[in-house]
Amino acid sequence: MKSGPGIAALVLLGALSSCSSLSFAGPDPYRIPEDFFGISPDRSPLNTEDYALLDRFGAVWIRTTVRWANLEPEEGVWEFDRWDRYVEKAKAAGKKIIFILAFDSKWLYPDHREHRDLSEREIPYFLKYVEQMVTRYRGRVDAFEIWNEPNGFFWYGTDKHFFALSVAAAKKIKELDPHVTILAGSTFRVPRSFLRGMFNAGAFEHADGISVHPYASDAAHTVRQIRKLKEILDAAGCDKPIWITEVGYATGGIYFSFNGLRRYPEYIVKTLSGLAAQGVRNAVWYELMDEYNKDAVPDRWNPSHFFGLTYPDKTLKPGAEAFMLSARYLAGAEYRPELPLREELPDSITSLYFRREDGTKILLVWNKRSRKISLRLHIDGGAGTNLIRHDIESGAAEILGPGDRPQMLYVGRDPLFLTWTGEGTPLLGEM
Repeated sequence: MKSGPGIAALVLLGALSSCSSLSFAGPDPYRIPEDFFGISPDRSPLNTEDYALLDRFGAVWIRTTVRWANLEPEEGVWEFDRWDRYVEKAKAAGKKIIFILAFDSKWLYPDHREHRDLSEREIPYFLKYVEQMVTRYRGRVDAFEIWNEPNGFFWYGTDKHFFALSVAAAKKIKELDPHVTILAGSTFRVPRSFLRGMFNAGAFEHADGISVHPYASDAAHTVRQIRKLKEILDAAGCDKPIWITEVGYATGGIYFSFNGLRRYPEYIVKTLSGLAAQGVRNAVWYELMDEYNKDAVPDRWNPSHFFGLTYPDKTLKPGAEAFMLSARYLAGAEYRPELPLREELPDSITSLYFRREDGTKILLVWNKRSRKISLRLHIDGGAGTNLIRHDIESGAAEILGPGDRPQMLYVGRDPLFLTWTGEGTPLLGEM
């Protein structure tokens, strides 16, 4: 079973909307980590060609579940070969690994079924599994995540049982490897009461980051999930970093967003830039590949088939170039919330400004309404710079002209992805 969102919940979220602020902009400057971008490659065989594809996407992190039932199919019988090869290949390819520690084994129970509910009786057995994983891969696995989406789809027990499991697992990991990153939470969206319960139980005390999966109907509501989480963390007095260990959109099937491939590039650029502007630690996209090639889908109702950036034959989906473009320019860049200067712009206009240490400046601009409006961009003091517009679907670049001369921009719902080099202060206003 893949680690993506539950189908039933995705359908039920179709009515999700909010009148609250959906601003993409964060309030504070933020240096985006060089290893900000990741991709879940679970449908991939992860051969040499696949690792080259991940490099092309700029993905540093990869994430997958090491199911306890597969690792220890019988009590005391450990089967590490598959994961030894996984770690060896990933490290050789220069990737950072997040291993999810999750689920249970049938041999624990008299009925020989997985219960997905570990009580006080079963937790010591789970900790043996944790100990095996952490000691075997110490220094080679970069982060361990405790469970996957326990607030809805992959945990069948009580919240109290899960909180106890989280506390015990985090303590055990920290004892065995004080240097590895521990991620706790791993929630589907941002469940306020569930997260408060984890805080009260001490489940985040030994964790290094809080992981969430902010699935939503569109990019604005995805980013809104992070704003909500930051409010919860502030109220709890918690300053631990936010890790986005799953995020994405289905381009087919019955899903709460029915825009398919048409709006995929738009959603990808808005989501990745918005998460970066909110100051999250990283963003792992779900996922690398669709289940089927473009014209070979036997079941067109199941949205879990359609979260990929590519098809299994490595053909790029629309949106793949948008991801590559975002990774190429935003990894390692600094978000500057005070720029561009905005001159009498309508509230419907979003503008996000980033700058890289090599002097490259990045400006993303879009209108939350589909109707295009004319804006003027002028880079004051930017003589000798060329303003470049990058097409988010094809990746093609077009020189617009000198940045120190006012440039007319037609801004609609699709983000304009603009870059330039050199000094100068960008000013964005209406024509």
